[in-house]
Amino acid sequence: MSRPISIDNHCESDPVASPIESLVKSFGAQQIVDSVCGSPINACGRHIAINPKNERLPDTPEFQFSAYMTSGGRALGQNTYYMFGTPPSCTCSQENIPINSLNPHMICGINNNYMNPQWIASPMISHNHQLTQIMPHAFTDPQMHQVPTQPIRVPLQPSATGIFASTVRENAVACDLLTRYRSNPALMKGLKLSDIKGNLLKFAKDQVGSRFIQQKLEYCDKKEKDSIFDEVVANAAELVDDIFGNYVVQKFFEYGEEKHWAKLVDAVVERVPEYAFQMYACRVLQKALEKVNEPLQIKILNKVRHVIYRCMKDQNGNHVVQKAIEKVGPEYIQFIVDTLLKNHKTVFDMSVDPYGCRVVQRCLEHCIPKQTRPIIERILERFDEVTNNQYGNYVVQHVIQHGTDEDRMFIIKRVAEKLFEFATHKYSSNVIEKCLEEGTVYHKNMIVRSACNQPEGNMPVVVQMMKDQYANYVVQKMFDQVTTDQRRELIQTVRPHIPVLRQFPHGKHILAKLDKYFIINYPYQDHPGKH
Repeated sequence: MSRPISIDNHCESDPVASPIESLVKSFGAQQIVDSVCGSPINACGRHIAINPKNERLPDTPEFQFSAYMTSGGRALGQNTYYMFGTPPSCTCSQENIPINSLNPHMICGINNNYMNPQWIASPMISHNHQLTQIMPHAFTDPQMHQVPTQPIRVPLQPSATGIFASTVRENAVACDLLTRYRSNPALMKGLKLSDIKGNLLKFAKDQVGSRFIQQKLEYCDKKEKDSIFDEVVANAAELVDDIFGNYVVQKFFEYGEEKHWAKLVDAVVERVPEYAFQMYACRVLQKALEKVNEPLQIKILNKVRHVIYRCMKDQNGNHVVQKAIEKVGPEYIQFIVDTLLKNHKTVFDMSVDPYGCRVVQRCLEHCIPKQTRPIIERILERFDEVTNNQYGNYVVQHVIQHGTDEDRMFIIKRVAEKLFEFATHKYSSNVIEKCLEEGTVYHKNMIVRSACNQPEGNMPVVVQMMKDQYANYVVQKMFDQVTTDQRRELIQTVRPHIPVLRQFPHGKHILAKLDKYFIINYPYQDHPGKH
């Protein structure tokens, strides 16, 4: 912060010394120049170059006095248009004297105190309205009335952020509340939400200001929340899609009361079909669906209904639909299920869509069996296509996890029939691993038997799988998930082919992992390579 000093005339009978005379005697002219002119913004709002090393650089302004002369040549009064804000465009007669070219004795010889009530204003400048506004005390007639000297506070150092301390010209250089808070939050710890009333929008749309509001909303009382709530509602349309403002609205849904929820929902509900597709506004809708009561949830969903299909396939809208499936009762989201079942192709299209697949997964997790049954049937109708798809394989994994025993049996039978084909595929190999994690001992046995099968004229399927970049992970999962007897059967099938497997990068990798199983299941003398 700037360190101000006060210059006051404490004795009316003593000769009045100007501020510049007093400062020059104590600090020297150059220090005054650098102290006063070092701030990024002067009293007129003009930016001033900073020269901390007292060097005379081309971009460093001269600190100048404007001397107003009478016909007799005596200087009646003057000021500096860098220190006290006289406009350089002033039409008054003046003689500009660079302070850098004067020594302290010359400066002290000039009557340069515009705050000094002893000097007489020149007629040729007293009419200047702009100057009289800037220097109200300077243009007074001591014979008419004597204006008492007011203390002035001159910053000796600019603050780190270029913000002046409070001065008599505070209205010219004062910074708003947000700027002061950003400059030094530690000094404004006592700031309350009620203190920013009238500045809510500015705070909420600022990164630091938004964080301040969020933190206060978590712990403040009802009265403090109410003090800014009307401003939040009034500016809701602007805040919900703002990068920082949306978090303020979310916090009101999270820490507010039902009366707050109702007013906020009313403020945004008409534009829900628009907000669902916006990056930040969609988060507000998600938070609303998560926190508000059922009637308000239904009110929001009635607007989402009109754009539901597009929402499912949208990168932002799909999150709103997911949250609705998670938080709203099954009877109120039937329209989502109906959209998926619109025709036989819709479920497949959604299952292989990067965003739609998430909606299908949430349906499988949260919907009631009456709703999920037709969805699963449509997925299994095109099982191979969905399983081999980049996004569809996750849908099939959800069927394994949340479907019925009949659904799992259907999938595992299909996997066992085409084990090598699915295992060597980048995406469907994930489905086999899920079968091993979720399946029963009987299900796992079906897969192990298929892996140990040796087609005529070929190596066993499990050995072929160990050579493949994707299938070798399926084999590793088998050894981790199957029973001891099933693992022994796999080892006996693999053992004769170890020399061949060591020639393949993936084979060597998996054999290193399987060493512990060989040692555990076979005596040392029977370990391969030790005969």
